[in-house]
Amino acid sequence: MVLLGAAALAACGQEEDTLRRDLYSSKEDCVRDWGDELKCENRPATGYAPGFHSGYWYGPAYRSGQFGSSPQHEAPGSVSQARPGSHAVGTGHVSHGGFGASGAAHGSSGS
Repeated sequence: MVLLGAAALAACGQEEDTLRRDLYSSKEDCVRDWGDELKCENRPATGYAPGFHSGYWYGPAYRSGQFGSSPQHEAPGSVSQARPGSHAVGTGHVSHGGFGASGAAHGSSGS
C-alpha cells in the first residue's frame, strides 16, 4: 500500500513538473504573442530543429491548460501543435527538476 501511494505521488509530481514553451521561427512572432522581448529566448539551430537554419525562439514557460493550451500533459521533450490563435509553430514540453534545478526543452519541427 505504501508503494502504491508513493508511485501515485511520483506520477503527480511528474505532471506538475511538465511545462510548455511555445516555439517560434522568429523573435517578432514571439514578441507578438508575449508583448515583451525579455520573455523570448533565442536558441541556435541544431540537428533536431530542421527548417530553422538561423535558430528559433522560445516563449516563457507555462502550465498545461493556461493561455488556451490543452490541459492534457505531454511527455517532456515532445512537441505538439501550437496553441490556437498564437503565432507559434509548435509547443515544446519542458522537463524541469524540483527546487533550484534548471529547465531543459527539446523539440523539432518539420518545414
